Parts: sequence; structure tokens; C-alpha cells
Amino acid sequence: LTHLSGSLTGTTSFESADLIKVGRAQDCDLRYDSRQDARVSGHHAHIVLQQGAYHLIDAGSTNGTMVNGQRVVKHQLATGDRIVFGHPAGPEVLVEIELAPRRGRETSEKIPTEFAMVDPRVLDSYNARQDAQRMASELKSDLGDSSANLLVSEAAQRVAEARARAGKEHSGHSMFIMAGVFSQVSRKVREKTRKKWVKVVAIVAVCATVSIAALGVIIVLQHRQISHLVQTKADIDREILAVEQQMEDERDPGRLVELESILAILTGSAERTVARLIQTDSVKAVALTRGDSLEGDIRGILAKFSATTYAIPPIFRERLQYHIDLLTRAGNLRTIYARKQRFWPVIRKEFDLLGLPEEMAFVAWAESQFDPEALSDAGARGMWQMTPSTAQSLGLRVDDQVDERTDVGRQTHAAARHLANLLSEFGEDSFMLAMASYNRGEAGIRRVLHEVAAEQGGFRKDKRDFWHLYRLKKLPEETREYVPRILAAAIVCGHPERYGLGGAAQ
Repeated sequence: LTHLSGSLTGTTSFESADLIKVGRAQDCDLRYDSRQDARVSGHHAHIVLQQGAYHLIDAGSTNGTMVNGQRVVKHQLATGDRIVFGHPAGPEVLVEIELAPRRGRETSEKIPTEFAMVDPRVLDSYNARQDAQRMASELKSDLGDSSANLLVSEAAQRVAEARARAGKEHSGHSMFIMAGVFSQVSRKVREKTRKKWVKVVAIVAVCATVSIAALGVIIVLQHRQISHLVQTKADIDREILAVEQQMEDERDPGRLVELESILAILTGSAERTVARLIQTDSVKAVALTRGDSLEGDIRGILAKFSATTYAIPPIFRERLQYHIDLLTRAGNLRTIYARKQRFWPVIRKEFDLLGLPEEMAFVAWAESQFDPEALSDAGARGMWQMTPSTAQSLGLRVDDQVDERTDVGRQTHAAARHLANLLSEFGEDSFMLAMASYNRGEAGIRRVLHEVAAEQGGFRKDKRDFWHLYRLKKLPEETREYVPRILAAAIVCGHPERYGLGGAAQ
């Protein structure tokens, strides 16, 4: 690996291990400087020797891995490939590969794509030598032509040699070799007699049947591969759930960080497994990742904010379901829903002007249940519950004569601007953090982020993510409850028929 940019520029790394860990962490084999190469994750990628070739595997990195300008999850490396660890402006390396010959196998032999992820023990049940001899015998029995017989014998020998080069496994080339000889045989026979050509056509038809049978073998192997991927995903999901449950009960900050690192590795493995499953059977992959209706609702909202996550913490889902149940059991639910419907056109107008997703408007449900006259013990007032100082900083008039906090249009305009400012500061993908700061106050959230920034790599995107702060219990309990309360209201109002609101006043 010749380093073209980054902290290792001008040097060359010679690696011969079957597993090469790349990143900024202490245990990485190819280790980058934490300050100069901030685009590189702690455990960014692995280079693995598999079946005689080196493969680059992204380990769920924050900024991705690029090969020759394309983002990859897994890529078989070749001499001349250029890798960038972290897009954009991450360190770049030039790849040169020299594999030592292995006994009984030529390293240049490329495994066919359709068999690349199949267990070799399964393929070993297919005997290429016997197939070659059987096809040769079938051809010779009817051809009766010495030149054609010679071609067939040569083809059988080539199949056997290909198998030997593949280490006594199916080489994947048998049918291609035989197809080539069929073409040569047909030319030879046509040169002899038209009658012989008819016989060859019949024989080729037989061989086509053999090819169809071989295709059936490939389909069976593909089904086995899908089953293996499904089982792998299920196993990883169980490990993820176990780690998340440990995190729920853990209070030691150091141990929480360790568990978070383990979770990141497991999540990366699960996402790569799903990616492979999508390539093999996209329908099956979608069915496995959809989850139940509640998970589908959560992921639908997250997708709008580019805030998708593989593993939703079980405690978050539990609290979200709790708040949904609380809402649906409330005696005044239909009254609140009707009030929301009354003011929704004003809210939509102000939110649409700034391009804010409507889910964020359910902050008003959590704050006041859409009551323009609501007044808290702390002096916050209006549908959006603003203190006098906050309202004034957002351009509202609050004095002895006028209090514009009770004006739905004006206060909604100010609230939309405030939420847009928070999104601008924390990022669209951190919309839950923006909503949390509406409750906690942006100063309080900034303090939490500054605490995280003091840790190694704490400035990275994944460290300021809501889920990271949630799992590590960096947010106050009230704020941890505030976000699921908002999403619960958004889900209930987004599916009025499901929650018995179909006939509520509009």
C-alpha cells in the first residue's frame, strides 16, 4: 500500500497477514493519525485474504470507503486500485498485490461470481472429471469421426486440468469448455456430411438439458446462500439486542463506551449482511428489515430526516409505545386531535415556508396539546410554550400591553424559525437532537456535545448523533422522554383510523 495522502504520505506499507485492520484505533495494523486523518474511523475497514484474493470490507465507517471513486461495502482488490478511507478528503493509498503461489492451486484462477459466496464443500459434490468423461463418451458414441473424437478428448482433459488448478473443487469452467468444443465439433462435422450435423444438433440438445440441470444446481446453491445470510442476520440481531439490553442496565460511563464500540462493530456486520442479502434477494431483505407496524412508523419518520439507524434501542421503542398507549387511553384525545386539526393549516403554512417536515410540529402537542392559552408554572405561554425572553429573542412582543405568544400565527412563525435554526446548528440527521434542545434548551445540549468533544474523536458525526447520546445516557431523563412523546403524537395523528380518530371533528 503506497500512501498518496494523509498522515502516512510518502511511505509504503507491506502487509502479508490474512486480516489487516485499518483505522485510527490502537489495535489497527494500518493505523492513521487521529488528528490529521479525522475522516478515518477508529475501526474503519478490514482487508481480508479470502479464496486466494484480497477483499476490502468497510467496517461500518462513518465517512465510507471509496475504491476508484466508487463507495464500496466489499470489493475484491486488484493492483492499481486507489482506496480513499473517508469521503471526502480522506487518506488515499495505491494498491499493489503480489500473491505467493499456493500448493495445488494457481492464485490467478478467479472464482466465478455465482459461486463466490458458496461453501466450497457444497461445490465439491459436483465432479467435473466425471461430467467431462460422461459428455465425451456421449459424443463419441454417435460422432464416429476421428477429428471430432480428438476434440472431445481434449475438452475432457481441459476440464480435468481446470479442476486440478482449482484445488479439486468445481472450477466453474466445465460448461464453458464443453460449449467451446461443441462449436468446433459442429464445424468439423458439417465439413463431412449434413447427416452427421443433424446428429450433433441432437447431442447439443442433450447437453443443453445438462446445462439446465446445472442451472438448477446454481439455484439450489443460491437458496442455501440466502438461508445462510438470513441465519447470519438473525444471529447478529440477537447479539445486538443482548448488547443493547446490557446498555440499558449499565450506569458506568466507561463500560457504556465499551458496549457502544461493540454495538458499532455488530451493527456494521449486520448492515453488510443485509447488503449482501439485497444483492441476492431484495424481496427477502426488505421483508426481514421491515419489522412490525410500529418499527415501520419509526423508520418512516427517520428516513425523512436522513437519520436511519440499523438498531433502534429497545428502551426507546418501549417508551414510544408507552406514550402511544397513554395518548390513546386519554379521555380528551379526540378533543386534542380536533384542536390540532383546527390549527394545522396555519402550522403547515409556516413549516412549508421553511421546508420543515410536519413531524416536528408535534412539539406543540408535547408542549401544550395545541392550546394557545396554555401557561406553565415557569411562565412559558402559548401553543409553543415560550418564556418571555425566548419569545422576545424570536421577535415577538411581550410586555404589559401585548403578549403575542397567544397569537397562533405569530408564535407558530417564531417557533418554525427557532426549529429551523436548531436543525441548522445540529444537522438535519440530528432532528431528534434539535427537538430535544427545544425542551432542554440549546445551551444544555451544547454542553453535552462539548463534553463528548473532549473525548477522542468526539467531534465526529456519529458522536453527536441522538442515538449515541441516548444510549450513553448523556441526556437528562426528561429530555430522553420528550422525543418519544413527540413521535408518539406524530404516529397517532398520522394514522387516525388505526387509533380510532377517523370520525373526530375536522
